[in-house]
Amino acid sequence: MYLLKLAFKNLLRAKRRALLSSAAIVLGVFYLIVGQSFIAGVDEGVIYGVVHGTTSHVTIRPADYPTEGMDHPVDELVEITPALRSWLDDNTTAWTARTMFVGTVTSDKESLRIRVIGYDPDTDPEVFSHATWTEPDPLPRGTDAGVMLTSGTAGLLGVEKGDSIVIEARTHKGAVNAISVPVAAVSRTGNFMFDNAAVFMPDALVTSFLRTQHPTHVSMRLTNRDNSSAVKEELTALGAGAWGLIDWWDDSKDLVEIGQIRRNALNVLVGIMMLMAAMAIANTILMAAHERTREIGTLRAMGMSKNGVLGLFLAEGSLLGLVAGTLGAVGGAALTWYLAQNPIDLNAMEGQAETIGNDVAYSAFIYVAFSVPIVVVPLVISILVALVASIYPARLASNMEPADAVRAE
Repeated sequence: MYLLKLAFKNLLRAKRRALLSSAAIVLGVFYLIVGQSFIAGVDEGVIYGVVHGTTSHVTIRPADYPTEGMDHPVDELVEITPALRSWLDDNTTAWTARTMFVGTVTSDKESLRIRVIGYDPDTDPEVFSHATWTEPDPLPRGTDAGVMLTSGTAGLLGVEKGDSIVIEARTHKGAVNAISVPVAAVSRTGNFMFDNAAVFMPDALVTSFLRTQHPTHVSMRLTNRDNSSAVKEELTALGAGAWGLIDWWDDSKDLVEIGQIRRNALNVLVGIMMLMAAMAIANTILMAAHERTREIGTLRAMGMSKNGVLGLFLAEGSLLGLVAGTLGAVGGAALTWYLAQNPIDLNAMEGQAETIGNDVAYSAFIYVAFSVPIVVVPLVISILVALVASIYPARLASNMEPADAVRAE
């Protein structure tokens, strides 16, 4: 305790130098906390968009189903056999059927090629969360109820709730069919794949429009999403290879791996800053040792051991790292906690929706990930960096001979 008090007083002798030498640690800890939290939040935004937008935890679809672009054929369908239905009821927390196809939507003002999602109004909300939708229960029911347009789609078509649109698409057998339907609801889903260009149509209307008897997708929620690989193996055996299977990780891993590249780049940047901080702290402690040569000699003459002097200068470096790291950690933690409670709405950023496009199931809301380890680990690193940087100058100071030190000018 005595060494810590003495070390703290010594640091206060050169406040400006201590402040400058610790600035890199403050910024490094701050950027590491905010950067890691933001990248983790972006990764979860990708996963959230996939899980609650298109795939849930596991999805069955026809074999060789297109994986890229806005191409959703209906020539091959997924038959929900009694065996499959029984398995789904017994092994999932919820499941639902969807039919996805591409059609041309025409209003009085515009015409768009658009993704249409046929849904079961009873089971779809149990599998795909609507928590980010601007309307609480916008999905129409039945063949006469109409369709729901996403907000971006309605804006591009220039229509509002109550207007009528015409949807044209190829049926299951390849014929061209068209229907006029009312816009029963307009809602933003918070998922770029849908908000930019999508229509939600009740399954009863899809069946009559496309002349289908089965859906194109069967999606399910599991008790634990990490069990999706084992579930895919069971379903492969059940379907004898007739189905194509995709889980949440298959659909999100490419973007999550890009996040890992960002994380590595951030670590390199912060590592450079910490190296600069270590050099600055080493220089600060070294200068302090040379400036206090006579004082060190006096302390040694009064009975302080070499280890005592060594501990004194190590304590000074560690305190410098602790104070600087704490300042950076407090600032980083405060910002990440605020952003964790108040998500970043990418829809509010001009041009962001066009940049991401409508082929990526990406959540429009980024909740920055806040956790104790994300804050504590950079703080511990800052203390260790300062401690290691102080070892060399501390050893030089501790090796001074008392007589030589006292005589030093």
